[in-house]
Amino acid sequence: MSALARLARVVHPLAAVGVLVVIAVQVYLISKFIFGDAHALSTHKSLGDLAPPVEFLVFLTAAVGYWRNWRRIGVAALLLLTGFFQISFAQNMGNSPSTHALHGMLAIVVVVIAGQIARDGWRSAMGARTTTA
Repeated sequence: MSALARLARVVHPLAAVGVLVVIAVQVYLISKFIFGDAHALSTHKSLGDLAPPVEFLVFLTAAVGYWRNWRRIGVAALLLLTGFFQISFAQNMGNSPSTHALHGMLAIVVVVIAGQIARDGWRSAMGARTTTA
């Protein structure tokens, strides 16, 4: 295995944890906004701009570190795709609160996928056998 692949395998679960941290802080900020801090919404939106590049890093490190392991690459691609849709529901996709509510709902799905990637990545790094989904 090349040094680049080894580095990608180390960065891969760290990037997934980065996604989890970004979402946790965003949930805190949107809760702060709901409970009366008007400035928290702009911070929530600004922090949201960090999520797609970190999700892309998860995908890129999966492709480099686990080339031909289509399950790992596929799960990372699923994270990237789900994150894209999750963000798109926050944009102006009509005036329906039901449509915009999918933004928050899909955040839960992103957390589950990123958590799975982080868990499998750490197990792989520690030499344990990963579970299959």
